[in-house]
Amino acid sequence: MIVSNGSVSVSRRVALDLAATHRFEPIVLDHLADDLFLKDFRTHPFDRQGLEAAAAARAFPEERRAVLFDALERQYLNSDPHPAVRANLDLLARPGTLTVTTGHQLCLFTGPLYVPFKILNAVRLARELSTVERPVVPVFWMATEDHDRAEIDHAWLNGHKVHWPGDTEGAVGHLYLHGMAAVLDAARAALGQGPHVQEVEDALRNCYRDGVTLAQATRDFVHHLFGRFGVVVIDGDDAALKAQFAPILQEELLNSITERTVRYANDKLSVRYHTQAHVRPINVFHLLEGKRERIVAEDSGYRALEGPSWPTPDTLMDEVVAHPERFSPNVLLRPVYQEFVLPNIAMVGGGGEIAYWLQLRWLFQAVQVPMPVLVLRTSALLLGARDAHRLLDLGLDLSDLFAPLDDLRSRVAKDTASFRTDLADERSRLNELFETLAQRVKDADPTLEASVRGEAQKAAKGLDHLEQKLIRAAKREQEQMLQRLDRIHAHAFPEGVLQERRENILPWLVRHGTPLLDHLLAGLDPLEKRFSVLVLDQ
Repeated sequence: MIVSNGSVSVSRRVALDLAATHRFEPIVLDHLADDLFLKDFRTHPFDRQGLEAAAAARAFPEERRAVLFDALERQYLNSDPHPAVRANLDLLARPGTLTVTTGHQLCLFTGPLYVPFKILNAVRLARELSTVERPVVPVFWMATEDHDRAEIDHAWLNGHKVHWPGDTEGAVGHLYLHGMAAVLDAARAALGQGPHVQEVEDALRNCYRDGVTLAQATRDFVHHLFGRFGVVVIDGDDAALKAQFAPILQEELLNSITERTVRYANDKLSVRYHTQAHVRPINVFHLLEGKRERIVAEDSGYRALEGPSWPTPDTLMDEVVAHPERFSPNVLLRPVYQEFVLPNIAMVGGGGEIAYWLQLRWLFQAVQVPMPVLVLRTSALLLGARDAHRLLDLGLDLSDLFAPLDDLRSRVAKDTASFRTDLADERSRLNELFETLAQRVKDADPTLEASVRGEAQKAAKGLDHLEQKLIRAAKREQEQMLQRLDRIHAHAFPEGVLQERRENILPWLVRHGTPLLDHLLAGLDPLEKRFSVLVLDQ
């Protein structure tokens, strides 16, 4: 378990309108604004009242609760849950207990920063919505059945890509770790030095051990980081949970309910937006060791691409009943599975997740599963105090970081150059000169006025070109200042993308220890619906 006696504080926080960052799709901004167009695409709005209404309306059959509790107990057999997790597991056995859920792929070391943000958002919402009579438990759903290894086999640490090599296919949760000593050595080198580096390294080596599955390693590491917050980790790749879901799987295989309902939603959404996820006639995969193959209908039966076939619908239905663990819902059907097995009231997700969940309103209705409140996770940028101070020294504020870099470089160069680059005064005098000249020639010969106007345009363009040359000269003179700006911008937008979508949280834990998680929990409020820039001081 990572422990720390270090201290960290957020010395400054700026909250920006999400639209001002130019990083969010219109459908997400409209969802946040409770646009009337989207009213029919969700059951409850994303606000405090919507969450309370979802909690009040959520019913969950006790027979499914018993299966859920038994499955979680079984999944935690090889773990030593924190007392806070143990308490929440026991709460989930009680009638009336609800959940707030987020989830993600099994990215190495939790992947990008936004994954911890999602988990902490779920913790915060669960705490705020809990009552003595109606506890709410935060849940992290591991997407163990995804099969795109290239998306999960690496982590970015201080700009260095740490990669877990291999070419094994199939559901990534089934993959056994091997060769981890070299991977962890690379991670340790990338993390560099810091007061808590040994604690982080020990946690990585304890969790990511050769011989355990990626699912188990992810469960252990999420527990190391978030167990004290009571986060319950669930693996949906569970035979008992899927057995309950078998009737909906059968309905999908026989009647293509996902395609019919999602196409209906897509037709409505396409009036204003592009659709996020592609729907297929059958949205179920077949799982075998090392394989996750899409199921398609053919002739009078079915087959799995590069897998088994079933000559009749009955033979396929029989296998769903006998071996539910062999069937895996895809990206569009999986949300229904999640909500079926959990007493859930809110899903915390990113913009892309919100967009495709909005395609599912009529699917939830068709299978009579309650649709949760769609909570956009907090987006945030973490900056060290040194970067923040240097930014202020350049005459910029934290919010300025979201302007185009070329515009920022020009602004800093103009503001710090030893000479004026602005030719506004000269442009004004030039305009006065040509206005006077135009009047004079107009009095002499009106046909000459057009010539004067043409010469005025040429002169104005000449001043524009000269101004650009002065700005380039200023950039050359202030190259050192611009290099500082470039470094700060690269920390905020590595390779041009938001920091939260690339960099991992571990370098920040090396510097600040686990108290950082408490500060993030307090500072990132999903109900605020704004982008947070946090300056971390120590």
